[in-house]
Amino acid sequence: MSSRIRCSLHLARTALLLCAALTSAPGQQRAPNDTLRSPEVDAQGRVTFRLYAPQAQEVKLQAEGRDATPGITPEQLKSESERSSMTKGTDGVWSIQIGPIQPGVYRYTFLVDGVQTTDPRNPVSSESLNFTRSMYEVPGAPFLEYQADVAHGAIASVWYQSAVAGGLRRMHVYTPPGYEHDSQRYPVLYLLHGGGDTDDSWPTVGRAGAILDNLIAEHQAVPMIVVMPAGHISRDFQLRS
Repeated sequence: MSSRIRCSLHLARTALLLCAALTSAPGQQRAPNDTLRSPEVDAQGRVTFRLYAPQAQEVKLQAEGRDATPGITPEQLKSESERSSMTKGTDGVWSIQIGPIQPGVYRYTFLVDGVQTTDPRNPVSSESLNFTRSMYEVPGAPFLEYQADVAHGAIASVWYQSAVAGGLRRMHVYTPPGYEHDSQRYPVLYLLHGGGDTDDSWPTVGRAGAILDNLIAEHQAVPMIVVMPAGHISRDFQLRS
């Protein structure tokens, strides 16, 4: 046996022993959070949210989507929102299921012992004026979805100095498919967000890019530049009932 083969076998045995040691060492057992799925949407549009928080005393879900349920009354919506407490399992995982929810894109957060937080198992989020919320999607709304057979535009995050606001400002700008390859002039649409949101809201939960791509592809809208500015001057704004 050549020295090169003996060396390779030795390295292979060392790697196997190291792997076995790591998987069997105390404290290396996989926690429920390692394989947790949240959110999870089933074929009927029911959505299950999960959070691993073994030390928490109370966890609640604050989620959009119930208000989009067809035919729901204000009384039913209030009742649904009040039933937002999540149930804790023996493994320390809190869970709740809502729905069925109408197809669309929605935001949510967890309230853990009174502290609002995003879903650590979900990297998809949307920025509001004073906090960030996780997002979930219920499939079935084609105009909100990025289609494989549709040409796609681009959305850029643009920073600029504003003399009026007295500092750096940010906006998002959509440019239509093919914009970077031609020199033609395009109409410009300024798209403003709602109260409490930011310029990030349209590209994320608003799905502006997908909607514009699909409308242009179906010739229901002309190719255009869409500017999505930040509408608030400060972060002091608060929505009050």
